[in-house]
Amino acid sequence: MPNSFVFALGFTLLAAAGLVLRWAFARWLLVRDAHEEYDERAAFGAVSVEGIEKAEFCRIYVSAHEPRWALYAALALLTAIVVTWPALQALLYIWDQIRFASGASDVFAPGYYPWMFFMFFGLVGAWAFCGWLAARVFHARAPEEFHAAILRAQGQPIDDVEIKRRRPKWARRAQMMREGKN
Repeated sequence: MPNSFVFALGFTLLAAAGLVLRWAFARWLLVRDAHEEYDERAAFGAVSVEGIEKAEFCRIYVSAHEPRWALYAALALLTAIVVTWPALQALLYIWDQIRFASGASDVFAPGYYPWMFFMFFGLVGAWAFCGWLAARVFHARAPEEFHAAILRAQGQPIDDVEIKRRRPKWARRAQMMREGKN
């Protein structure tokens, strides 16, 4: 009869598979939409597709709109599965070393509340590290915004364009105070 760890493993694998399927289905729909979007823009002579091949437009469109979060969430879940056993072993080793180095009594032996507290938060910390790592990679590999990528594909120098933003009132006051213009 399977125990709760097998159920947790199965649920986590099922959730990761569901996220990958969600990403694949959304990507399939986006590829179809990208072809339709290019055809419509090309039929009306839109400037936005001028000088861009259909394959390049579809790549940019899908890259900018695909639900990448689903892939990275699945990656975080699978990484957490892989990290769980080594993390448990490392936490047990660290706990034993701390206990023997401090000469703690049997109240701190494995199975008692201090040990449970340490193991729980240590394991949750290991899983949080997996989520942090996936989020870090997710943001580091973020694709360029759609309209900027289209302009870049057309060869327009978008790096030289400065977007003038209206500053909020508090920011203008802070700027004036910093310059000494109360």
